Amino acid sequence: MSEKMTPEELEKFIHRELRALPARQAPPGFEQRLQAAVEARLARPVVAPEQLEQFIHRELRALPARRAPHTLESRVLAAIEQQAAVAWYHKSWSHWPAAFRALFLAVSTGITGALVTAFYVWVSGVDTGAVAAQASERLSLFTKAYHAAEWVADLSAQVFSTIPAVWLYGGVALIAALYATFFGLGAAAYRTLYRNN
Repeated sequence: MSEKMTPEELEKFIHRELRALPARQAPPGFEQRLQAAVEARLARPVVAPEQLEQFIHRELRALPARRAPHTLESRVLAAIEQQAAVAWYHKSWSHWPAAFRALFLAVSTGITGALVTAFYVWVSGVDTGAVAAQASERLSLFTKAYHAAEWVADLSAQVFSTIPAVWLYGGVALIAALYATFFGLGAAAYRTLYRNN
């Protein structure tokens, strides 16, 4: 048994263990009682299928419960403990703590925004020296944070007013494709590196 099991693998493991149990034996006389009851029902002129179904259901429910082997419980509990012992960062993104998911989304969005801005600056030929000088002047003191935010809003308004709508939609589609690719590569890396260990 592997050290790390996904919920699907755990479910398959439990299913295999239950399927490996020996077949249930009916108590002595069960078949004769069932056969006699079915014949008695069929001897009547009108037998409703629902009544026959209810009778068979009652007889089957009266069978004793099936006993599991003594080792099944310990093996299943060991597999569950191994699953619970896996660190959160080795699990899929949906199992991460909310703070780390929010931080990851914020950083990813910031990097994506920086890449889109850098691509626009590279394509349109904006004087990066002037933009960097103005940005460093405005952001040099934390007391001028309001002015920096206002400057960013104005610059964004100017930049976005010059971008054609097709480019904006293309940029959104590119960002969505990059996110999908990132998550796909992350899932593939997880399956390759961690699930096979």
